[in-house]
Formats: sequence, C-alpha cells, structure tokens
Amino acid sequence: MFLESHVWLCNQVHIVVSESIEAHKRTISELKAQGGVCLSDQCQENTLGSVIVNGKKSVWPLTKSEGLKANG
Repeated sequence: MFLESHVWLCNQVHIVVSESIEAHKRTISELKAQGGVCLSDQCQENTLGSVIVNGKKSVWPLTKSEGLKANG
C-alpha cells in the first residue's frame, strides 16, 4: 500500500508518495503550513508504477516490500 497526494505550493505541484500514514500526514501538514493546498489524496494497493529514467521507461515497484521481493 502507498499513499499519494498532490499539493499546490509556490506555483508548483508537489507530489508526496509514502508508505507510512504518519509520515504522509506529517509531510502534508508541513506543506499546508507553508501555504500549500492539497489537490488530491489517493491510496493504492499493490500497484506497480512506471518511471522514466534517463529517457527509458521501466517498471518500478512503488513500495519497499515489492522492491525487496523483486531483488530476492
């Protein structure tokens, strides 16, 4: 499981991705205290995402546990 939020702050969208609910809430609170506005909150279960690194798209585990399983 991971949490994903989008926060608008200083004319930029900041994306916060966390596995820990407490850490996620703390980070969102800090961004809101600086004047940020939360645009969206999502919770995903066992989802693999993709990321572009150096121009190449690859599947990337979004949770530590999935990454550990993939690496043995």
